[in-house]
Amino acid sequence: MLNLLDESLEEFLRAVVPLPKREVDISFDAPDKDWSARVSRPTINLYLWDVRRNVTEREYGLETVHDENGRPHRRAPLPRVDCRYLVTAWTSEMRDEHSLLGATLSALLMHTEIEAQYLQAPYNGVTPVPSITIASGGERDNSDFWSALGGQLKPGLDVTVTATVDSALLVPAGPPVHRFSIITSNGDSVSEERMFVAGQVAAAEEGTIVSTPHGATETDEDGKFLVPAEVGDKVTVNGKSRGDVPPTGPIEFKRKR
Repeated sequence: MLNLLDESLEEFLRAVVPLPKREVDISFDAPDKDWSARVSRPTINLYLWDVRRNVTEREYGLETVHDENGRPHRRAPLPRVDCRYLVTAWTSEMRDEHSLLGATLSALLMHTEIEAQYLQAPYNGVTPVPSITIASGGERDNSDFWSALGGQLKPGLDVTVTATVDSALLVPAGPPVHRFSIITSNGDSVSEERMFVAGQVAAAEEGTIVSTPHGATETDEDGKFLVPAEVGDKVTVNGKSRGDVPPTGPIEFKRKR
């Protein structure tokens, strides 16, 4: 998630400051002596130095969200985290450095969030979008950063980006589930086991009837269905035989030519 936030923040700053790629570099490296010695062009450094959960914007209860098919689901609100960046400008002339840092400051003061158009996929579907705040007086002095990094003290902006974390974006999707079994029991022994098999009828209208000797169902608007079946069962679509349930995978009926 942090790499997506970095990419989104870079896209945002390049657009709103603006910071053209042909003129200004953007770096997320620690601005220590070794790094600063390699700087050859005007550069904005965004050093992420602290990440912690935001408890002031924490929400309770459940919220309704819709999946890719428009079906509603209930879930707990996604957590929010505060990502604190030390933003510094690096040029060969101090006057140019202050000008670059000032332009960045003005842009950040004018925008309280990173609009969705700058968010990088797949993070661009997460809501609410990241908010932006600049530290006020009384916040931690950044002079200790330069002592820790062994660098010369420089003016910088202490910027907090509060972002929503959707852990599902970070989990690789498993293979699709084409069939499953439901086992019912009377408490002492297994009384019945039913297998359901997914499938799709190409170009089928919603409500098309798909049946097997073990049950029947209707297709959705995409021609997809889930029907009780066993391997080898005869499958009919609107009363017409269309084949058998295969040993593995879904039941698929291609468009007839």
